[in-house]
This record gives sequence, C-alpha cells and structure tokens, in this order.
Amino acid sequence: MTPLVPIMLFGWVPFTCLLCFRYLNYRAILLSVIGGTLFLPYTGYNLPGLPRFDRSSAIALGLIIGLRLSGMRANVQFRWRLYDLPVLIFCLVPLFSSLNNGFGVYEGLSGIYSRTMEYGTFYLAGRMYFSSDISLQGLCRGIVIGGLLYMPLCWYEIRMSPQLSNIFYGFFPHSFAQQFRYGGFRPVVFMYHGLMVALWMALCTVLAYWFWRDGRWRSIKGIPMSILVFLLALTTVLCKSANGWFALLLGCVSFTLYRLFSVRIILVFLLLVLSYPALRISGLVSETEITGVVSHVLDSTRVGSLGIRLRQEDLFVENILKRPLLGWGRIGRAWPRREDEKKAIDMVDSLWLIYFAVNGFTGLISFYAMLLLGPWLVYRNGKRKIWRREARLPAVALSFLVLLFAVDSYVNGMPLPVYFLAAGSLVGYSLRIGVQGQTQEVKTRNALSAT
Repeated sequence: MTPLVPIMLFGWVPFTCLLCFRYLNYRAILLSVIGGTLFLPYTGYNLPGLPRFDRSSAIALGLIIGLRLSGMRANVQFRWRLYDLPVLIFCLVPLFSSLNNGFGVYEGLSGIYSRTMEYGTFYLAGRMYFSSDISLQGLCRGIVIGGLLYMPLCWYEIRMSPQLSNIFYGFFPHSFAQQFRYGGFRPVVFMYHGLMVALWMALCTVLAYWFWRDGRWRSIKGIPMSILVFLLALTTVLCKSANGWFALLLGCVSFTLYRLFSVRIILVFLLLVLSYPALRISGLVSETEITGVVSHVLDSTRVGSLGIRLRQEDLFVENILKRPLLGWGRIGRAWPRREDEKKAIDMVDSLWLIYFAVNGFTGLISFYAMLLLGPWLVYRNGKRKIWRREARLPAVALSFLVLLFAVDSYVNGMPLPVYFLAAGSLVGYSLRIGVQGQTQEVKTRNALSAT
C-alpha cells in the first residue's frame, strides 16, 4: 500500500472536523460522508487492543468528534423516539448474540462498535441533521453530484480496466477476475466491487431522472439535465452488472408509477420487499422457481450466479433456524458444514442472510425496520392533504433509493454509508412533517369550532 492510504484514512477525521467548523450545517456531513464513500481506500488497520479502523470508522469518528467540537450537536434539538428503537436494537444485538453463543463481552462490544461505525452513526446523522426541506433536497443533490464525479472515473476504468485503486493506493480490494464481464471490464474505482459501483451509479441516475422529469432541476452548472441523465444512465449500463440495470429500470419506472398512484406505490414496494425473506425462510418459494422466472430475462451466466446465491440461502437458513432468535454470532459458526465439518460453501453474498445468520430474527427484523421505517413514514404522511406534492418529492425519491438498496441486499452485500444517511433523514423529516401536520389539523379544527 502507498503512504496515501494512512494519510487519507487517519486524515479524514481532522478533515471532517474542519468541515464541521467551516459550514456548521448539514453540508459538512454531506461532504464528509459522500466524499469518504467515494474516495477513501477500501481497507483498514487492525490496531493493537482496539477495534479495526477502516473507511467507515474514519468517516463516523470524524462526524462524532466534529459535530461535538463545532457546537453543531448542541444546536440540534433531538430526543429519542420509539421510531429509533430499530437502530438501537440492531447496534446492540451483537452483544447479546455473543453472550448467547459463549463468545464473551469483548467480542460483543466489538460488534457494537462495528455496527455503530458502519450504520448507527450515519443513520442518526441523517435523523438529526436532515429534517428540513432544504437539507433533504441538498442530500438528493449531493448524491447526484457524487454520481457525476464518479462518472469520468468509471469511464477510465471501463476503457483501461480497474486500476485507480492500484495507482493511488497500491492495492486492489477484491478479485480482479470478477470485474471482467461481457468482453470488457466493469469499474471499481475506490469501492469494494463492481457490483457496488453499479448500484451506486444506478441510484444516482434514478434520483437525477426523478428531479429532471419533475422539472425541479433543469441543469447543473449550466449543463442540461437531459444530457446528464443520459450520461449517467449510459455509465450505469456500461458498468455491466445486472443489479445496476435492474435498479435503474425499476427506479425509472417507479417515477411513472408515482405519478399515477401517488405515495400508495411506496406501500406496494414495501410489501414486496418484506415478502422476500418471509417466502424464502418459510420455503414457499424455491430456488428453481426463482431461476426459472429470471432465465426469461437474463443470460445463463447471470442466472447461474443467482442460483449460487439462492443455494447459499437454502443452506444457511436451515442452519440458522437452529438458533433463530439471536443467531450464531460473528465467529463463523453460522456457516453450514458437511459431515467432515468443512464448510459447505466458501462465501456468502446476501446482506440479509449475513445479519440473519449472525443475529437471528432479532438482527434481521431490526435491520430492515431501521432501513424501511423512513419510507413507511413518508407513505403515511403522504396521504395528508396538507403535505403538498411538490414538497414531498425529495422524500419520495429518497424512499425509492432506500427501497432499491433493500432489494439489492437480498442478492448482494454492498452497503454504503450514504444509504443509511438517507434512511435516517427520511425518519427525521417525516417526524417533523407529522408534527406540523398534527398542529395544522388542530388549528383547523379549532377554527371550525370557533365559527
């Protein structure tokens, strides 16, 4: 690894602090989270006696320290609500899983730290600092600009092969062979895998498409949005990953469905997302049924890849149901094994399966409750007549970003801090809108009774 790796990782903490002192608002969080997500090296350091320090830790610690020292934390009125219970359970359940499996307190505390650095900090940052209309629109715009910044880097790697991490940081984060698809390369840039980049570019394109079609954004820096959306979509297609193609198609179609059915379409997506683990855990939908349907759309190679993931699910679910409440912990005991005690499979891809394995139903339910509570609150508030359609578009668009990530998590494990920042922001924003709606309704009833 080059000297730039420790400079970037350890330097991101004071850099984030400087951003907090410079802006004193949500822009500091946007620059730190999106900038760190896109450009920090995908690696870390195992410090003696301390938890692993990686890119998520660098961003999260920078936010925790910077928000406190700059006074931004003191300026935010925040109190815990029942809606914050899922994130608390998800961050604390590693301790109980560790104790239940006899791994001890230290392993459990290490799990709490990892969850807090990777998910909890970003969720709470969104919950606390992105509850206004301007901050929510700023988050949408920041994500799209992040996609535009990544676009030329993706083009370079599509043409020259994934080399940027090697050039700047001196290492490649994953298997190079997995990045070759359809006679060319899919970009990795500074992320973990081409699948992660493909999903990121797809979701950035979806947000840009929504705001362009709605007429909210006509240009960025003088460049027409129609051109930018086309270039983002083209880049997503050239990422050569089925998950990116699927998210792009579904996200763009969802805009038309939103125009036709308003926020009711969010409820439909929520039910579809939640139904998958229930159907797979219960065994009502088999691997052959799913691959049989998908084979009409994708090529045999992609269908085979999906089949491997589904067989992983069948083996894992069978083993997980032996300890369904708190799972098997993080040490690897959840791995299904053959009669000779060797692992039946070498790897696991699905994010939902990972948390179901290590923390059982407690981890699985709390994870998706944390992720999907925001879109549900947006749906609930969207039915209020006082919430104008123009005002709710950013919240609905971000809801679909979170929903599309949730769909992808059923076959891949590609989380980014931005997705959980968005999930937390939807909760914070929706709670504020709900309070305003209740206040307005009370004023309306009082006025009617007075007349």
